[in-house]
Amino acid sequence: MASYCAVVVLSMIAFCISAGHALDCKKLQTTLYIKQTYSQDQRAVADDTVIINWVIKDGPGADANSTGHAEGLTIHANPSKNPWVTIMDMVFEKGSLAGSTLKVMGLHAGINDGPGQWSVIGGTGELTMARGIMNYKITQQDNASRTFEIKTAVYYTNSEDMMGGIATAPGQ
Repeated sequence: MASYCAVVVLSMIAFCISAGHALDCKKLQTTLYIKQTYSQDQRAVADDTVIINWVIKDGPGADANSTGHAEGLTIHANPSKNPWVTIMDMVFEKGSLAGSTLKVMGLHAGINDGPGQWSVIGGTGELTMARGIMNYKITQQDNASRTFEIKTAVYYTNSEDMMGGIATAPGQ
C-alpha cells in the first residue's frame, strides 16, 4: 500500500512539474526615460506632497518620442533626509505598450545620491500582473528639470492569456 501511495504522489509531482505554470510569464526588459519638469509636470498639494504627471520617453534627448506619463504622488516623508517616496502609474499611450500601465513605487533622491531602484507591483493591459524592478539613475538635473534613465525588468502575464479571450474592460 505504501509503495502505491508513493507512486501516486510521485506521479502527481511529475505531472505538476511537466504542466508548467498556470499563467505563462513573459518578460519586458527595456530602457525608458522619465522627464521631470518642475514648473509644468507637477503641482504641490502640501509642503511635502507633490502630484506628478512626468513624461515617459523612449530616449534621453529632446527629440525622443513621448510614450506616456508617470502619474501619481511623491512625498517628502522624512524632510531631514533627501529621499522622496514615489507612488505612480506609468501609463503608456503610444508604442507597443499603448493601453497598458505599470504600478511603481519606491524612493528617489537627487543626482548626487547615486542610482536607485523602484518596485513594480502590478500592471494592466498587455502587462497584467506585472512584477519586477526598475533600476534608475538621474542622468540630468538642473533648476528646471531632471531626467531619470530607467532600466526595466518586469515579468507579466498578458490579459489575453489570463482571461482566455474574455473582454477585460467594458466595450471590448
